[in-house]
Amino acid sequence: MDSDTAERLAGIVASLNDHIEELDSCGLREARQLLSVVKLDLQMRIHGISDDELHALCEVLEQQQSARLASNVIAFAPRQRKKNSTG
Repeated sequence: MDSDTAERLAGIVASLNDHIEELDSCGLREARQLLSVVKLDLQMRIHGISDDELHALCEVLEQQQSARLASNVIAFAPRQRKKNSTG
């Protein structure tokens, strides 16, 4: 991508940031999410990031999050059942 196109896209991304903030302040979550996806797509194009690279990054982040969650789990010893004294 040539530098002129990258600059124009960067300007659009900056404008999207303003629109995203405005939508957020209005409580329009779905519209905000849609513009955030558009912003991500433009940023990927500016920086030459492929869909496969983004997918690989997401997989690594998901694995790290799963590992963190697993490390926060406390393994309690199983409870022993008390015998019923009446029977």
